[in-house]
Amino acid sequence: MAVANNPYSRFVQFAKVLLPILALGLLSTMFLFSRSVDIDSQLPIYEGAEEIAREQSLAAPKFSGVTSDGSTVSVTAESAKPNLSDPRLLSAKNVMADIKTATGTQIMVLADNAEYNGNEDTLDLRGRVRINTSTGYQLNTEALVADMAETGLVSPGRVIGRGPAGDLEAGQMELTGSNGAQVLVFKGGVKLIYQPQN
Repeated sequence: MAVANNPYSRFVQFAKVLLPILALGLLSTMFLFSRSVDIDSQLPIYEGAEEIAREQSLAAPKFSGVTSDGSTVSVTAESAKPNLSDPRLLSAKNVMADIKTATGTQIMVLADNAEYNGNEDTLDLRGRVRINTSTGYQLNTEALVADMAETGLVSPGRVIGRGPAGDLEAGQMELTGSNGAQVLVFKGGVKLIYQPQN
């Protein structure tokens, strides 16, 4: 093979050999003089990430349905978390239940905490439980069980508040529904301070 005598051809042949050697030299220098990097100290790690991944929760959930006697029930909460052993059990915080009966009565229940039992279709409200009805009742208690299948509320403990007739206090309260009509019953040492309307 004839060797080219012009300077350009000689430069090209020289570059074909020299450039790959220079590239290999640069690569080997990078590997020889590279320092190890502690990845754990370089990346910021959020300490609560494992807890978030382990605990599933719902933000601002809303549940609604219709009871057997025709009442509509809407339940909202700030947050809710399912039970890991039974997915039909759900705990919620800052709960509001809005019940509209077939006869037009509205019942609003607010509670700090609640436990929903899907097996029994009940909502167990705890903490500061406040009950307001469109018929004029404003009641407070520490525990209230709501039947989500039928329109029913049961407070097993002390209830205090105000009704259409005046201030009242009772050991227990129960709201039951029959044929679309709701009956509110107070039991256990009922005290009523009658205040006639003007």
